[in-house]
Amino acid sequence: MLTYLMVARVSQLCPGAVLQKLDKLVEPLKLTCTTKVKANSVKQEYEKQDELKRSAMRAVAALMNIPGADKHPQLNEFLTQIKSTPELANLFESIQKDSGDNNAQMMDLS
Repeated sequence: MLTYLMVARVSQLCPGAVLQKLDKLVEPLKLTCTTKVKANSVKQEYEKQDELKRSAMRAVAALMNIPGADKHPQLNEFLTQIKSTPELANLFESIQKDSGDNNAQMMDLS
């Protein structure tokens, strides 16, 4: 989860550098978001996986804010996969709403 927070922060600080290495970032994000928990897992494992997915989705949302990221084929393919999966689509939508609210609050405080 810390890694995804760092990705989100670096994408704000150095968007050009992140954009150059975007192809190497998309695959681990995709893997995290599509990993399924085993049926006989305990509740903590489900919660841990949900938090990992939420953190990865925050990183994806941050990557989408980089100018030119919408032209990246792997990221676009991943976004299509997210939008076609109801669970991931709902999670991504809620993350975007939360980040939009946070950006508005940060602007008000400035």
